[in-house]
Amino acid sequence: MHENKQPQFLIHHANDPRFLHLRSLQPPQGRSRTGLYLIEGIRHVARAAEEHAPIQSLFLSPAVLSNPFGKKLAGRLRQSGIPSAQLAPQLYCDLTLAAEPQGLGAVVRQQWFSISDVRPAKGCVWLAVESIDSPGNLGTIIRTAEATGVTGIVVIGANADPYEPTAIRASMGSLFSQRLVRCSAREFTDWARTFDVALVGSSPNRAARL
Repeated sequence: MHENKQPQFLIHHANDPRFLHLRSLQPPQGRSRTGLYLIEGIRHVARAAEEHAPIQSLFLSPAVLSNPFGKKLAGRLRQSGIPSAQLAPQLYCDLTLAAEPQGLGAVVRQQWFSISDVRPAKGCVWLAVESIDSPGNLGTIIRTAEATGVTGIVVIGANADPYEPTAIRASMGSLFSQRLVRCSAREFTDWARTFDVALVGSSPNRAARL
């Protein structure tokens, strides 16, 4: 009941294993090894909960979390059984790209679908992306895909990472509404031929490969 007022519950040291686990999810190697990723900010956590994303745990900083809605959201998620770690402000700020940290974040499990499980349906539009070098651009694409009613996104190749922190931030929460598929270019073209999918391509080099 008085958890937020008891300093002994705060993680103060950067070498604390719980903080090191959070930090390990920032680079791609940690996300690949664990299948987990970080989200930060009240809007992202709220949207993840709304879309029933698999939230594994919360991390928060009581001294930073001042927004009433954010406090209620954190309390509701903790009451639902999601564990949480409370961080000293300086540690929390190490986990965010925000200029004005909001004090609430979460560890979420990645969700990938197999291309073999995707069955094209009438009226559904899937977006396939390849060679997206900028995580921010990928996040913007994800946000645009949701706004235009795209069913899901096929990420071709291993380079683009929608769970990279900059991509997540740029998606503004749209990430959690999208079905994500990762496959090779060969798997994608074989899938498109198998189901006689109509393809419309674009390329900055005027030579889209279909």
